[in-house]
Amino acid sequence: MREVKIYSAEDRVQADMILEVLKKNDIPAFRQGVGSGGIMDVYGGNSIFGEDIIVDRDDAKRALEVLRTIGICEPEE
Repeated sequence: MREVKIYSAEDRVQADMILEVLKKNDIPAFRQGVGSGGIMDVYGGNSIFGEDIIVDRDDAKRALEVLRTIGICEPEE
């Protein structure tokens, strides 16, 4: 997998929602805590630093299109 970040979610809830939409569109993806957010996610269940949404480079264009159609703010490219 050639990983590329397509979006920075505000928190784990938004990240999980995005991952579910991508999964329903057959786009494998995962979330990754920003900075020390991964540790905060483990201990507190959420991070104030947000979550990056990561997909394979080959799926990035289609994933961005899916995010645009569901009204997510203009994703990072």
